[in-house]
Amino acid sequence: SSIKRANLFSIFFSITNSVMFFSLAALFRLGAYLVNQQKITFEDLLLCFNCIVFGAQSVGQTASLAPDYRKAVDSAEKIVELLNRQPAIDNSSRDGDEISNFGGGLEFVNVNFIYPNRPESIVLKNFKLKISPGQRIALVGTSGCGKSTTIQLVERFYDPTIGQLLIDSKDIRSLNLQWYRSQSM
Repeated sequence: SSIKRANLFSIFFSITNSVMFFSLAALFRLGAYLVNQQKITFEDLLLCFNCIVFGAQSVGQTASLAPDYRKAVDSAEKIVELLNRQPAIDNSSRDGDEISNFGGGLEFVNVNFIYPNRPESIVLKNFKLKISPGQRIALVGTSGCGKSTTIQLVERFYDPTIGQLLIDSKDIRSLNLQWYRSQSM
């Protein structure tokens, strides 16, 4: 890919330089003829020649930026797409239930989770865990085994792909997100 791009760039560079120099030679020949016929002065020829040279250099420099321009447009499109993305979970929503006697019991019931941007990688599969109110646990394991994902599910940054996450025997998806996140667990 890089070699192909370099070859394409070198061919493009060669063609643009060739066209520029052949055009300059033709214009210089025409200018010499017009000066010889006394239709223009030598100063007019040099002024016109300099304008053409500067114009051609500007076009050449702009053309050399074409590959970078395409990358910039692609990057800008990705940024706009990211900014226009609608999250699966509305963080500002005030909809949902509040638990009046919140105890903090937590239970993962056959939870499977796959990150939306990595559908080929199953992070949690049939994950089961029950934590009683006040109980402390430690999540340990190798990198990528789902420790951080478990916490992100508890904080409801994501919803389980399959299964349920219960808070005091109530599905986390049915709770008011603002209220839920304000509770100390």
